[in-house]
Amino acid sequence: MNKFAFLCMLVLSITLSTGRSNAQSYDMFVGTYTNGTGSKGIYRFNFDAATGDVRPVSVIESPNPSFLAKYENRLLAVNEGEGEQATLSLFDIETANVKLIDKSTTLGDHPCHVAFDAAGNVALVSNYSGGSLALFSLTDNRTKLILHDLLEYEGSGPNPDRQEKAHIHSAFFNEGLAYVSDLGNDQIHAYSLSHDGTDLRNGALTLNEQTVIHTIKGGGARHLTFSADGQILYSLQELTGQIAVFRNENNEWLLKQIVTLYGDGFEGKQGGADVKISPDGGSLYATNRGDANLIVHYTVLPNGLLEWQNKYSVQGANPRNFAITPDGGYVLVANQDTNRIVVFKRDQYTGDLEDTGKRIEVPAPVCILF
Repeated sequence: MNKFAFLCMLVLSITLSTGRSNAQSYDMFVGTYTNGTGSKGIYRFNFDAATGDVRPVSVIESPNPSFLAKYENRLLAVNEGEGEQATLSLFDIETANVKLIDKSTTLGDHPCHVAFDAAGNVALVSNYSGGSLALFSLTDNRTKLILHDLLEYEGSGPNPDRQEKAHIHSAFFNEGLAYVSDLGNDQIHAYSLSHDGTDLRNGALTLNEQTVIHTIKGGGARHLTFSADGQILYSLQELTGQIAVFRNENNEWLLKQIVTLYGDGFEGKQGGADVKISPDGGSLYATNRGDANLIVHYTVLPNGLLEWQNKYSVQGANPRNFAITPDGGYVLVANQDTNRIVVFKRDQYTGDLEDTGKRIEVPAPVCILF
């Protein structure tokens, strides 16, 4: 081989190797509870999808950042507190030197969830104890938070300990609508958004209710996810450890199936926490804390209904949020009470999970975001 051919092959090898490395490395953020846990706030890692290993990058100091949302170079965190300590923080994450660029109160106690809309210009914050939903816009190149609307909910459910009043637990966007889960009242509210001007800094941005979906009585609607075509809704029930499956038929969401998060023979306290569908749309996973400490796996059938596959110990206690890597190759579960994230390898064909034995030590982790 002549010197020119050798150099060409070397350059090609380096190029391909670099491309693979970039494609298999993901920015990863972990939200935590900081009160009495030793945590500083948000932990940033680099996750290597070729090996399942992580490299610590930085720590972003923030009080009780219990849920995160990301759009391009902006990161939102709800700071779960009361009164003036209940806030929404906006960070610039374009470089390793993360900057807090704005912060706003959420006007409701214990904000527990935040979501960007598809364009990254609107954010919804769920105030759990406050029983309210806060609507924000991000203006001036997403450097300013403006609070436009606050919806306060009423009602209660049959569980007197957990459903004594409204408890807004999450909001997710699907096909231009926002779907808001009220754990206290066993309802999901669907809203459209309207704005009476061309600039989000001026004019009113409002939520307009389109429909109300009634979930399982006493179930405690917490989080939800959608099928790839947006026509099947999967609502996780925290209090009963179930998933309610709804299909959109002629603009009406009809209950089609109820499945469990624990399998046959389980007796104990339920604690449904999070639910997600794999990037390929073929598998649904959900965590169950309480006494179960499991992540369960269902196959998503062609008609959108679910078929039980397996359950896996999370090798820890109080699994909250979990995340699937963008390539679908791994599932990472945040175990709040055992201060670690467990890394599962995911079979791309069957959806089966295998414990890799890898652990990421983080104080009180409750949210993982890629």
